[in-house]
Amino acid sequence: MNEAQRQHYLKALGLTPWVARAPLPGAASSPLLDWEDEEEQPAAPTSPAPVQDAPAPAPPQTAAPVVSEAPVQEAPQSPSLPKAATDTPQPAPTAPAAAKGKGLTFTLEAHLGGDTWLLCAQEDSQAPGLGRFEAPLMANLLALFQARPQRPRRFFCPLTDQPMPAAEASQALSAFIAGLCEQAGGERVLLCLPEALSEALFDQPRYQPFELGGRQALVVSSLAEMLAEPAQHKKASWQAMQANGFHGE
Repeated sequence: MNEAQRQHYLKALGLTPWVARAPLPGAASSPLLDWEDEEEQPAAPTSPAPVQDAPAPAPPQTAAPVVSEAPVQEAPQSPSLPKAATDTPQPAPTAPAAAKGKGLTFTLEAHLGGDTWLLCAQEDSQAPGLGRFEAPLMANLLALFQARPQRPRRFFCPLTDQPMPAAEASQALSAFIAGLCEQAGGERVLLCLPEALSEALFDQPRYQPFELGGRQALVVSSLAEMLAEPAQHKKASWQAMQANGFHGE
């Protein structure tokens, strides 16, 4: 390959070809090139293989391999992309933490019968009241305590849009009951709660007396459980109520 063709390839590769037109101190003499005659021969061999055989000066030779190495540096980057994509979906440990932080969600309907506050958990916490099967059972319990017809009070958890942990929900419920007793009277509290909700709020099994809001309290089966399995839950609830004095007048 002559010098004009070599310079032409270097230009196509984006390199800056140059040849000293005057002798340089300590350097080999550069031949004077006839650019017009040699550039008229662009129909040179299309394969760049002869570039390896061309005796070229040091500056262009060192620059040419840099261009050929550029795609070699980009090649290992492509397999790293799917690897990064597979590494991203690994926030799995956050899922259990997010589940624990949800807090409790429930609604209690409260009625006063004699000296006993009767609080029952709604099967649907988002409903405006008890279900059509729960309401008649609640009426029977209120008749047992000789409750007068009145508008029920309700306790909603959470109190705001923010999640409420079980410990905070228990404190809020205790304050709610204390306020009810101060405003309307009452000395005892009977709660009809599901087992999971009762253990989360009070950390103790049902059917055993304890103190809540400064009043004697007892947790029995929920209305939904009494309706689903009356033989088991109505019997266990009634026995606990009799044993602890929660059987009306």
